Amino acid sequence: MIIFNSSPLIHLTKIGKIEYILNIFDFIVIPSEVYSEVIEEGIKEGFSDATLLYNYVENKKIKKMEINKPDLILKDYLHPGEYEAIILAQQLDGLLVIDDRKARTVAGQKNLEVLTTADVLLLLLKEKVINSTLFQLNLSKYSANGWLAPDIYEKYLTEGKKYE
Repeated sequence: MIIFNSSPLIHLTKIGKIEYILNIFDFIVIPSEVYSEVIEEGIKEGFSDATLLYNYVENKKIKKMEINKPDLILKDYLHPGEYEAIILAQQLDGLLVIDDRKARTVAGQKNLEVLTTADVLLLLLKEKVINSTLFQLNLSKYSANGWLAPDIYEKYLTEGKKYE
């Protein structure tokens, strides 16, 4: 099971890779806060990506879930979407996709398996869902938007060459 926070969900939707992720996983889980931030607010703002994600929810490819064991200390430390994504990943024993460094550190302390947006692109390449050219193109788009530091971009390009 894979649980997404807001930023990776937005980024991967913007570069057209959510449907590719669904080739590996039957469905994606998002916490209710992420649903509110990305889909409800996005639709209000007129973002077509939000409408696309809403359609995935309607088709049960994205499942909105509530947390059932709050952690009041952690709640005050992280952004609400990150907090709920971490709690859901714990509850569901799932793979967490989250980009924020502080949130990744907390998730690591809780022994959660964590991927970043760039890690998901690399996973798509490893699983042969996308080819090397598409990997490089998408990584480049992701980096060009300022979402990935140049040194990290180079690291992922090098790692991706192993799967050409």
